[in-house]
Amino acid sequence: MKTILFKTLSIFLFATCIAFSAAAQFENVYIGVNGLTCSQCSRTVELSIRKLDFVADVQMNLEHTEGKIILKKNKKADMEKIAQAVVNAGFSVRYLHADLRVDNSVVTTGPCFSYNGDQYVFSEVPKEPLKGEIKLKFVGKKYMAKNDFKKFADHMNDRCGNTEGKVYHVTM
Repeated sequence: MKTILFKTLSIFLFATCIAFSAAAQFENVYIGVNGLTCSQCSRTVELSIRKLDFVADVQMNLEHTEGKIILKKNKKADMEKIAQAVVNAGFSVRYLHADLRVDNSVVTTGPCFSYNGDQYVFSEVPKEPLKGEIKLKFVGKKYMAKNDFKKFADHMNDRCGNTEGKVYHVTM
């Protein structure tokens, strides 16, 4: 009887963990690109970003010097690789924002939450549990203009104990 109860409880806990890990997904990334002056510049950035295996589509807007990146479902997005793709194309990142779809509440630990093996550190602790569509603004030298970065520089040393994955600093 104890064995059956233990197996049932183990299966339930395993299924619950899978549900929480599959409950969040980055959908879109919005990126501002400094230096876009012509359609060829825009195309160069687009092609560089399209090479990333987690990118489904890229829509560049030359007039506003920005782009929308649609991500593949069930693929881990790497914001560092997106920023590096822009740099590799010969430009710099002005801002990087992302839509995170959270179907269930994601557990936060103080100013932090884990997703897909990476740690996300908020500059301000969210007042409510994360659910629905969350718009995250990525903070750091790679993800924003130098003047904007100065406002957040004091928060960049905060860590939440995760040393395995990447650590991203974000704000909402």
